Amino acid sequence: MNWVGGKMGERNQHGLGRYVPQDVRREIRSRCGFGCVICGMAYYDYEHFAPDFKDAKEHSPQGMTLLCMQCNQKRARGTLSAETVARANKNPKCKQQGFASELFDFGPEPIEVKFAGVSFIDCNTLIQVDGVNVLSFRPPEEKGAPVLLSGFLADTTGTTTLTITDNVWNAGDKNWDVEVVGQRITIRRGPGDVALQIKVMPPHTLAIETIDMQFEGWFLKGDEQVLKISQDGKNWNCLSTCSMRGCDIGISLG
Repeated sequence: MNWVGGKMGERNQHGLGRYVPQDVRREIRSRCGFGCVICGMAYYDYEHFAPDFKDAKEHSPQGMTLLCMQCNQKRARGTLSAETVARANKNPKCKQQGFASELFDFGPEPIEVKFAGVSFIDCNTLIQVDGVNVLSFRPPEEKGAPVLLSGFLADTTGTTTLTITDNVWNAGDKNWDVEVVGQRITIRRGPGDVALQIKVMPPHTLAIETIDMQFEGWFLKGDEQVLKISQDGKNWNCLSTCSMRGCDIGISLG
């Protein structure tokens, strides 16, 4: 089993530490389709399999892959072989299906979505553009079940970077980079170019901390303090520290 963090003093018999360099991590993420090569889940660890970490002399991307926590535990317990991991590494699940996926952990109570500088609480539709719901909720399907969020987020070219269907989020394998660290999902268009950053705080809050998207001629750009909206990408209207509660539609554009 291997992972990015860990105690700085942890080293194997060859003196190799646990820390995996960023360029190596991105190469592995891109090759694997941003999720577990076995099952396609988007929460993952970095795994040495050829050879195992205890025998590795370097963090070679050719001998490393992505495994979800469950598959990583199977490796640690000896119930998942390196041979099976190697086969999956050659044909990753995410590349087969075209995306990595995971489930948002929401409860039955209304969810607060912090969309850059705007907070939406108990709103049916957060943002609508030309009649299309960018993000919207529907009630639980049965008592005690979670509320259900669906929608999509795009980049400045209008290309969808992340889709959400009834709390299941999918990040396409054509993105330049999708990185999941702790509670944060970060999607980049290139080095240092963040298109989207989301922080999950289950079971009551989802925060879109960075957004830079375009859809149907409308531009939305924001950070944790301000949401900026424009029709030409030059002249912007700004919303800061706003809160909307109990709305049918929070923001309607077009």
